[in-house]
Amino acid sequence: MAFAILSILLGVGFFPAHASGGFSGGGVAQIPKGQDREKYHLGKSVYNLEVEIPAEIDAAKTQEQKIRLEYLQGSLPNTEKQRVNLEQLAGRLTPEQLDALEYFVSVRFNVKLENRK
Repeated sequence: MAFAILSILLGVGFFPAHASGGFSGGGVAQIPKGQDREKYHLGKSVYNLEVEIPAEIDAAKTQEQKIRLEYLQGSLPNTEKQRVNLEQLAGRLTPEQLDALEYFVSVRFNVKLENRK
């Protein structure tokens, strides 16, 4: 009897149980390094309205930015769509801020954006 228990304990010790690997989890977006890191953090600041955004609207930039921001808003997960309204920023962002915002959304929410060049 003792030999059987000892055999079982040793057998289990040499053959560890392995998980099936069926659930990979959601994962967290990897924050980029270097210049992309600065662009990511600027985009994050714009997204969270932590950077100063002018109150006046530039009519020349409004239409183009509205189209890009509508696309970004539609690409967000439903919980984020309820939390933020990116379209309100149309005509107020610099080109650098808008590019950074698009970059942040693409990395943070794993959204593939079409190239606009």
